[in-house]
Amino acid sequence: MQRRSAITPVRAGVVALVLVLATGAGVYFAVTSTQQGTTKTITVGSTTGSTTTSSTAHVTPGTFTYDAAETIQYLDPSVSFFSYDYNIMQNVYEPLIWFNGTCGTCVIPWLASSYTPSSDLKTYAFTLRSGIKFADGEPLNSTSVYFALNRIILEDGSNTVGHGTQASFLVQQLLNTSLSTTLCACAQTYDQKYADAVLAQNFVEVTGPLTFTIHVTHPNIAFALIFAGDMNSVPLPPSYTMRQDLTLWNAASAGYKLPYPSPTGTLANQIKQYFYDMMATCNAGTTPSGCGTTYLDGSAQGSAAGTGPYTIRSVNPTTNTITLQSKSDYWGGPYQFSGGQKIVPKIQTVVFKYVPDQTTREIDLQNAAKSGQALAIDLEATNIYDVADRSTWLNQNKLVSDVPGVSIFGPYTTYNVQFIHWVTNVTNPLTGQFYKFQPFADRRLRLAFSDAVNMTDINKLFNNNLGVVANSAIPPGLPPAGVYSTSVKTAYKFDPVAVQNLLLSAMQNPLTNFRFSNGTSAKAGTFVNAFGCATLNSKKQCDNPVAQTIQLYFPTGDTFNEQIFTQIAGVVNNVSATYNMGLTAVVVPLPSGQLLTESFGSHIYSYAFGWIDDYPWVTDFLSPMYAPSGTYSGPDGWNLPQEGILYGKAVDASAKGDLASLVSVSVQMSQLANNEVISLWTDYPYTYIVMTSNVQGFFWNPSFSTAAAAGVGPEYFATLY
Repeated sequence: MQRRSAITPVRAGVVALVLVLATGAGVYFAVTSTQQGTTKTITVGSTTGSTTTSSTAHVTPGTFTYDAAETIQYLDPSVSFFSYDYNIMQNVYEPLIWFNGTCGTCVIPWLASSYTPSSDLKTYAFTLRSGIKFADGEPLNSTSVYFALNRIILEDGSNTVGHGTQASFLVQQLLNTSLSTTLCACAQTYDQKYADAVLAQNFVEVTGPLTFTIHVTHPNIAFALIFAGDMNSVPLPPSYTMRQDLTLWNAASAGYKLPYPSPTGTLANQIKQYFYDMMATCNAGTTPSGCGTTYLDGSAQGSAAGTGPYTIRSVNPTTNTITLQSKSDYWGGPYQFSGGQKIVPKIQTVVFKYVPDQTTREIDLQNAAKSGQALAIDLEATNIYDVADRSTWLNQNKLVSDVPGVSIFGPYTTYNVQFIHWVTNVTNPLTGQFYKFQPFADRRLRLAFSDAVNMTDINKLFNNNLGVVANSAIPPGLPPAGVYSTSVKTAYKFDPVAVQNLLLSAMQNPLTNFRFSNGTSAKAGTFVNAFGCATLNSKKQCDNPVAQTIQLYFPTGDTFNEQIFTQIAGVVNNVSATYNMGLTAVVVPLPSGQLLTESFGSHIYSYAFGWIDDYPWVTDFLSPMYAPSGTYSGPDGWNLPQEGILYGKAVDASAKGDLASLVSVSVQMSQLANNEVISLWTDYPYTYIVMTSNVQGFFWNPSFSTAAAAGVGPEYFATLY
């Protein structure tokens, strides 16, 4: 599942504390891997980390290849909202502020040399580092920030086939939310008037060639975490970007009528005219339900729009191969200015290669290890023992490679939770009408289905212990400290006898009161939850049961969730058969894209998915998982009024910097959700990286963009050698 969210506000003292911690944490890239050999110390910043390496002399590979199980969606940092894209882009584009080394909550100035919040947290005064250039030769300056950040919010989360589907809302939450398709849940009219309204917010005020002020409408304690993540504060070279985009939009085949096909005047005037042209591509020409594609989306001839250690040299859409080239004149990163070393990309070429077959990826890995090539692969959790020693992992909790020439980095924790959601207002996809039978509107059925699985055993047997059994939507380590709590208890536990009693109770006394997702009560007869029979015969069975079927959907190929549902269905169907209830649970695979569509359309009773942080802050989980009208709670028909009240308190506490209250409210929201059994929380997954042992210098940061599946990375190539 890719990411979505909603958010919060702050206090200056707390933000200052974050900045102090970032400085005090030490500027470093810690490096760890598991393989045979001696220990070598690697210093990239002012603090050291260690890794085990082979005892032979190390030679830096000239080319590093990454066998990926996914393909790109969009490579424009103002558009993309996909983890695999970020793995590529964070090596090409750089943000104003970024995470420090391995610390997932420590933010330091990156392209910026400093930034200072006002006491009311409504303004942030930034100063850029001098002498940095984009790959096309344009200088990094305040105008490039103005251009890129306004471009993000004007995109409004649009792609070529929709609006509000991408990441703009992360920045838009700081501003007038009525101008955001995602945050206002409304449609925008993309024209010059809309562009003027967006620009009138004065989000970026240029105060000098290297200075600017960010103005926000909604103060947010997570401002630094928002700006540091997911390409949210990446400057772009205006002239290069506009020239490339206008070439696409002016093409006769695009069918657009641009008001300024050749912008003129000062650069400021050209930028404004470009923004008007961007609006003219929306819902017009070849994009009647979206906005015009940008050149950077595909970067067909490469990209010279970044300041990062690599450039995109080529993108082959036929083979889904993306090639990066190191920059010999890379400016070197911020650590050189605080007692650390300049970052110099040692590996010259990085190739992302789409290899959809797991077996082929493993064969490539073995061949690379034998021939001395440098390679990393996506390795699914189900195949971890193809590379890792099983006994060492299960007995010592260490991932150790038993393949010569191959290293395993990890396991690492992520800000990520996997779950099975119970849907309360399910509709027929053909008619759009509600089904009469709404089993999971009944807490007894939600609890019965949750009681029917032994998550500890499933995690060990079918997930290879590559995760921790979850107890809420909040993953361990998520800031602020204390929002994840072991005191939060689930209402369910593996108990087949409880399943039996709950199903009997729900059958003999079916639920009669139902609510819609907007909180209103349904008229009598709208829903009928009858199944089985009201009275058992002398054999303790139903004579003529009312038959009902409940489908349980999981992403095709996801053996972990398949086994969870299989056990649930087995226990439930066994009880149903014993009493001749006529209730049948069916396990159904669906391609992940179709599953996403069906679940967000409220067309299925239950499904398995996950949530990865948009940025590391608790409200990014509270809103989508618990709050009424959240990303999951909304489509699934959930409306717990108390959760809405508590979420409002969470937002208010975060706005005031009242972390004690924020922690308290977060724990209350988790416990309330558990008491109501809105979900079966499955696991907080681990991730790991598998690559040939001739590559060193890898580090892990839990806030770097990572997909939910284990084995996705590496994340940052400039430290590899």
